[in-house]
Amino acid sequence: MRVAFFLATFFAASVSVFASAASIVSPDHPQTFAYGEMIWNQLYLQRAGGELAARITFSNLPYAGDDEPRRDESFDFRFPGIKFDPTRRTFFVSGRGGQMIPVARFRGDPFCSWVDLAPGAKIYLLKQSGRVTAILTATDHPRVGSQWIETDDNFSLQNILVALFGQPAPGLP
Repeated sequence: MRVAFFLATFFAASVSVFASAASIVSPDHPQTFAYGEMIWNQLYLQRAGGELAARITFSNLPYAGDDEPRRDESFDFRFPGIKFDPTRRTFFVSGRGGQMIPVARFRGDPFCSWVDLAPGAKIYLLKQSGRVTAILTATDHPRVGSQWIETDDNFSLQNILVALFGQPAPGLP
C-alpha cells in the first residue's frame, strides 16, 4: 500500500514541476471484494457538509458465476477541504501558496446537471486486500489518460501500466 501511495503522490508531484498540485486522501476506507472491480462512479455535492464526494460501486463481476452470484456494493468517499463556488459551479482545492485549483464542476443545466472531474484532476482507488483508499489529485495543468484509476495491492504488470497510462496495454486482461 505504501508503494501505491508513493505512486499516486509521485504522479501528482511530477506534474507540479510545471503547475501547482494538490492531493486529498478521503477519510473513508470501506472494505469490499479483494479481487472485484469498480463498475460505476459518480461525483456529487454532499448536502450535509457541502463537501465533494464520490459514490463508487464495486462488483465481484470478474469472478461471479454459478457458484458465486454477482454482487455489487456502493460506497461514498468524502474529500474534505474542497470548496464549492456556486457562481462558477466549480469545486476548488487550495494548492501551494494558496492558489485555487479546479477539481470538478457541474455540467448541464441547473435542473439536470452532473459533476465531472476537471481536466487536471484524477482519482486513484487503492485497494489493499479489499480495503479501499481514495486519493484525489489535482493540478491546474490538464493531464491525459483515465481520470479514475483503480489499483490492487499486487504488483502485476497490468497494475503498473494502469498507474502509468490509465489503461492496461492491449491484449492484457
